[in-house]
Amino acid sequence: MGRHAGRETPPEPWSRRLAASALRWAGRLVLGAVTGAVVLVALRWAGLAGTSATTLAVGAGVVVVLAAAVAATVPPPPPAPDDTAPGAPDGWTPGRRSHGS
Repeated sequence: MGRHAGRETPPEPWSRRLAASALRWAGRLVLGAVTGAVVLVALRWAGLAGTSATTLAVGAGVVVVLAAAVAATVPPPPPAPDDTAPGAPDGWTPGRRSHGS
């Protein structure tokens, strides 16, 4: 009954889970590397010394990779409530509006 009525889906093979995880992390690392490269070019163009620019670029890349990993743990938003009320085919409901009175 309910959500237990259907058959259980078999778990994916470990190789497929490993490949999916590696692909996710590769995308995060590429994003961090691109961020670091852009920061490095911008700081060198602005005239900052090489070691300082490199240190800041690596730091920016690490922050972006960590932020992407943390953002992946955020749950999806809840489903939107049904805006249509019974008897109102166009979805209009009486009440106070944010843009009206």
